[in-house]
Amino acid sequence: MFHTPWYVEEGLSIAQHLLEKSVKTENSINSKRAHQLRSPSANSEIRPIIILSTFRSGSTLTGDILQQAQDSFYLYEPLNPLNYLMYGVKNATRLQLVNGSTRSVGAYDFNKMSVNILTSLITCDFWSLDIDTASHGFLFYSRRSIPYITCVNLTKRRTTLLDAVRKCMPIWKENCENSTFRIFKVVRLSMDWMEILLKKFPRLMVVHLVRDPRAIQVSRDKLGDNMFENLRHGFTKLCNRLAWNLYFETRLNKTYGRIFRLYYETLALHPFKTSKWLYNSLGLTYTSEVNAHVHHLTRAGVPDDCPTCATGKVTQASQGAEN
Repeated sequence: MFHTPWYVEEGLSIAQHLLEKSVKTENSINSKRAHQLRSPSANSEIRPIIILSTFRSGSTLTGDILQQAQDSFYLYEPLNPLNYLMYGVKNATRLQLVNGSTRSVGAYDFNKMSVNILTSLITCDFWSLDIDTASHGFLFYSRRSIPYITCVNLTKRRTTLLDAVRKCMPIWKENCENSTFRIFKVVRLSMDWMEILLKKFPRLMVVHLVRDPRAIQVSRDKLGDNMFENLRHGFTKLCNRLAWNLYFETRLNKTYGRIFRLYYETLALHPFKTSKWLYNSLGLTYTSEVNAHVHHLTRAGVPDDCPTCATGKVTQASQGAEN
């Protein structure tokens, strides 16, 4: 069951205010010319950042650290809804888009569709998203999406979900367009697919987050993710994925040079030094507020009773595979 963060009440009041404002300015916000005149983040200036990793590799912690950056717009696992639609309970073959059209999808279209979704998110073209991606509960984990998704949840009580998303969309779009750094955490796409985006967006940077596969398996076991999978098969599949990503990181960096490798163990053992290095590498400003948040996320002695949360004893977690 999804639990709404404690700060949703603040998001609720902001959403109500912005919704009233958006009704008056919707036409201008959706106008390309108005966007070019108003927004400080023209396409040539946007700085997309993708955190690419595998499940249970510390990407939640890394994403939460980066979303504290000034002038940033962060989304937590935006490809999760598509994965659920195509391979989960629904096994969807057609997607309903926010703009009113539909899109057919096949069993092998996930990677291609994922690149399309990331392209739409980087350019703030939310109208071309499918309705599930544009209304997923994970948006509550993204600070600048809270007013929008709160507005959607309020509005859908009186109308359809599609109409609610359309009505509240200017809030989300404005927050995205007014941000130079657009950051996305991705754990369901392999490194080879980054080439399309690196070509399309010359200022895109990729943070390749790597973790010891033994620690990944321990973390997945705690969450129950491995309970239906043979241990040898699971390790083989995981190590093949890690090797594949490392190979394409090296190959793509020879051409683009915009992929930074980050070891989770280094971040866990030296959170302040590593966070500052990461911010400097990506062109972000490391402030005292960011430093305080890193301390909050990584402080020792805090009970770690939430297997999917970023906060906890990350130093101990990084050493868990050695015990």
